[in-house]
Amino acid sequence: MRIKLIMIASFLMLFMLACSGGASSKAVRDHRTTVGTATMDDFTTITPRILNRARFMVDRTEDRGAGAIIDCKYEYPALSNEEVLAGIEEVRYKLTLEARMKGSGGEMYNVRAIVQSYGRYKGSSDWVEIQTSDITKQRIKSFVNELKTDFENRIRSF
Repeated sequence: MRIKLIMIASFLMLFMLACSGGASSKAVRDHRTTVGTATMDDFTTITPRILNRARFMVDRTEDRGAGAIIDCKYEYPALSNEEVLAGIEEVRYKLTLEARMKGSGGEMYNVRAIVQSYGRYKGSSDWVEIQTSDITKQRIKSFVNELKTDFENRIRSF
């Protein structure tokens, strides 16, 4: 009888934990924006040029089996009012561009921009993931629009 109670209690705890999202559940804090469609050649040649024009420094480029990624170095923008009120002392973000092969083939890739923002609270030396500020979102949106326009112009030129 005691074993049955222990088993029922443990199943009930597992069920409650699964329904609540678990102890390690986090809200998605990174900002993702779809750029559009491009060939791998366009992604590897146009993207670094536009990144350079927008003053993003490329940290690394990695070729994956069905795509590629371009990681940029951290940017350290000025603090926004919301971040100051939240007690954040320093902010940084990192831009990653990702190209994944489309399911239909044809050597076309879906490109998207992913921004991960981190903040350091007063009195702490640890960087924690924070919500991306509106100012950073506007900068990324401007960059994405420029990159998207160049991709579209390149596709039309064939």
